[in-house]
Formats: sequence, structure tokens, C-alpha cells
Amino acid sequence: MLTLFRREPALQMADTGMLAIDGLGKRFGKLQALQDVSLSVREGEVFAITGPSGAGKTTLARLISGLERPDAGGLTLGGRPFGTLPAQARRVAHMFESYALYPTLTVAQNVASPLAAPASAGRWTAAQQRQRVDEVLALTEIAHLRDRLPSQLSGGQKQRVALCRALAQDPSVFVLDEPIGHLDAKLRHLLRGEIRRRQSQLRPGTLWLTPDGIEAMAVSHRMAVLIGGRIQQIGTPDEVFARPANVQVARLIGDPAMNVLSVALAQGTSPSLAPDGGAPQAVSGALAQRLAPMARGGRLVLGLRPGDLALRPPGTALLEGEDSFAAQVYAVEPLGKHRIVTLSVGSQRLRAKVAADAGWQAQQPVQVVVRGERLLSFDADSGVLQG
Repeated sequence: MLTLFRREPALQMADTGMLAIDGLGKRFGKLQALQDVSLSVREGEVFAITGPSGAGKTTLARLISGLERPDAGGLTLGGRPFGTLPAQARRVAHMFESYALYPTLTVAQNVASPLAAPASAGRWTAAQQRQRVDEVLALTEIAHLRDRLPSQLSGGQKQRVALCRALAQDPSVFVLDEPIGHLDAKLRHLLRGEIRRRQSQLRPGTLWLTPDGIEAMAVSHRMAVLIGGRIQQIGTPDEVFARPANVQVARLIGDPAMNVLSVALAQGTSPSLAPDGGAPQAVSGALAQRLAPMARGGRLVLGLRPGDLALRPPGTALLEGEDSFAAQVYAVEPLGKHRIVTLSVGSQRLRAKVAADAGWQAQQPVQVVVRGERLLSFDADSGVLQG
């Protein structure tokens, strides 16, 4: 077991470097919250961790900040021991999901509190504190609230104060736990770009935790998908989007997320795919040959991106390289220049992203067209990406 809180020199203001997390594990009673988590956050990098509620994101943040003790594994910063330091010596700028604001301090005083703390004695003049507070309040568009108390703020405003308090610091590493999750969509879109730009210009790395896969892709240089306490995949947003490591990742990333369709493959003179709960449907010999090596006992799971599906009237002639299957429109959701069309395929549901003027209506039969090279295939048992 890792020996914790050995006396190491406290980190100084200039101490930054790559944060390396190696094999971290944490158990709460019978719950294995984290298992063998390894990743690195480089200087100036925004590294996002996304996963559903209960995945272990907040537990990981607390281990990095020293608020919890790991049962296994360790941390280093710039090659120096980090996980053995007490929390106050790590100099982590941790934004808590619960905000943790001081109720008797104004917005400006809350934001300035870590700069004026005894641990920061001598690092900031009063003028420097005011300048940094003004900068981050303006960044998050709450400068007009600087003299209010937390009790006079909405939930979204409190979240921005907590974010400002973290961003105002000059730490060894930033850990932001759902920093913009409770804000309205327009402000989220604005802030994720502004914060990424700002953080990329600083030496300390930033660990950004969010259950929103789209947000993780938008803010990060690299990202990890954490599910059930285990890292499922690490890569750039483009890499994770293009080739999700398994079905769990595929269902989490994208807007809408990738469709996952369980099918049975029948080969022979008339190859076909039979979706679960549906009748066999003829496919081209070329597609059957491509999928056959990846089928387990004739079964496989297909990944189809909503934007890669074309909807046409039944019986429409196919072009070279295209395949299709029959479906029925279940529901249509307006989305600006697009429509999200939910389709019934056997006992399963798929979503297609089509032009707003397509004119599809619920209960209509439809021919779903896809090109074979756009399909991904996952193992029917393990769910792991094939090929």
C-alpha cells in the first residue's frame, strides 16, 4: 500500500510540469470507485475526463487534491513526488462541484480568498490580487456581481464564482469539476472556448471533469473516457470520436451519439442482416464479406453515426458502395437547420441527422442508406471495436 504524506518539500509558485497519474485505485467499502487509472496532463494542456454520473470523476479530483488517500498507485508532478504531499502543500486549484463558497464573503472576496490565504503570503500584492480578480470576473461575465454575497446569487452565478476562484490562482495544476455544467447553453458555449484559450497560455495543466462528452471534446487537447472507475480510452477528441474503443464510449460521444445496432449476419448466395427483433434484410455481398471476419457466431454490433445515415423513400435505387435497410420513422425532432429523426428498426431505435426540409413524418416507412466504409463493428460479446 502507498505510504502517504511523507514530508516532501511543499511546491513553490513556479513548480509546474507534467502531472503523471500511475495506477491509482480507490475503494469505499465494497465499492471500487477507481481501478488502475493512469494518465498524464502536460503543461499548458486542457485534459478532459468525461463519463456518466458515478464514473469516479470527483473521486479522482479529490485524490489529486489530497482530499482522499488512494489505496494504490501514485502521482508525480514534473517528475517529483506529488501524491505524498499533504493537501495544502500541493497547490492544486480545485473547483468543487458543490461550489464551497464562503457565505459571509462577497463575490470578489471569495475569488480573492486563495490569493490572500496564509499559504500565499508574499506572493500577491493587493494590486495584483485586484487585477487578477477583475480579469476572471470579466472572463465569466460576473464583474457586476462583485459586491454581492452568495445568498444573493443564482445557482449558475455561484458556479461562476467558484470557477473564478480556481482560475484566479497560480497553482501547480488546475482541477475543474463540472465547471460550467449548470450554466445556460449560450454561456457554456462562450466560456468553454474562452477558458480553453486562457488555460492553454498558462504553464500549469488543466484537468476538466464533465459528464458531457460534447463539452469534453470542445475544451480539450486530449481526453479520457472514464466508466465504472476504469479508463476506457485516451486520445484526442478527433481520435475518440472517429474510433471509439468500445460500445460504451460510442454511446457517450457525439451529438447525437453513435447508433449501436445489434444484428445477425447470414452469408451465402443472398447475404442479409437481421436486426434484433426484426426480419432479415438483404445486403450487398461486398458488405457481407467485410463484416464476416468480425462476426462472432454470426452476430455483431454495428456502429452508425447519425450524420452518416441518409433517408430515402422505400425502393429508391442505390448507388455503388451503398447499402440500405428498412425502418419506420418513430419521431422527428426539429434542430435548426437539421432534424433528428428517430427510427424503429426491429426492436431497436436509431437516430439520423438530416436536413430540415426533408419532410419526414412519424409512422412513415423509410429506406436507411449507409456506405459500408462508414460502418464500425464491435464484438458482440465484449463490445470492443473491431478492425
